[in-house]
Amino acid sequence: MSRSAQNATDQGDTEAAEAVKRPSQPAAQTLIRGLAVLRAVAQRPQGLTATEIAIQTGLHRTVVHRLVNTLTAEGFVAKDATGYYRPGRELHSLANMSQPTLVEFVQPHLQGLADDHGGTAVVFVAERDNVVAVATAVPAQGDYHLAYRKGSRQPLDRGAAPDAILAGRPATAEDSAAVREVRRRGWAVSHGQVEPGAHAVAAPLARDGDVLDACVTFISHRRDRVDEATHDVLMVAEATRAFCLGAK
Repeated sequence: MSRSAQNATDQGDTEAAEAVKRPSQPAAQTLIRGLAVLRAVAQRPQGLTATEIAIQTGLHRTVVHRLVNTLTAEGFVAKDATGYYRPGRELHSLANMSQPTLVEFVQPHLQGLADDHGGTAVVFVAERDNVVAVATAVPAQGDYHLAYRKGSRQPLDRGAAPDAILAGRPATAEDSAAVREVRRRGWAVSHGQVEPGAHAVAAPLARDGDVLDACVTFISHRRDRVDEATHDVLMVAEATRAFCLGAK
């Protein structure tokens, strides 16, 4: 092979290798446009039309339609019955990868309740005819306290926690007077209904059933500690509710 032919072959090999290493400009441009569409949809979870996406991104509507069709097929965007595009399951999954779980979020708040007021703090979640403890905290220092382990259960028909959870659901004709009072006031109290001598206060996370079927509860054998903790229980429940709404 002549030197010039060899040089041409080497140059061709080099260009071919570089072509493999470097993405083509059209592919990179499509990716950038697709990310712009995802960003627009993620920033407006209530939904955008294709025209609104085009306005926000500066892309032509034809390009937007092509991109949202692909993103919808892959699950990153969802189109509802009214024609609005919203974040899809895959986009939610990516967002949730960096989000703490409910237990991770609430655990330090429960520990603060337990330490500040010398009692036991629990998040109960409804499950069929029971409430189940999914997160618990006891005071780091103290002579005695009630202990609830994760997974412990109690019936849904008595106690502050069940009343709070039921009050967070939509009202029904079967609601007890206690549940109706909790719905009006915002928190539930009980004494000795589950554990003899124990006082409890609980605040629901739901309002008309619009968020988690659960509650934040503080328990102590001393009523004064429960009374003093009530405001903080409400604050923890509100913060946890906001977390749940933001994680949807």
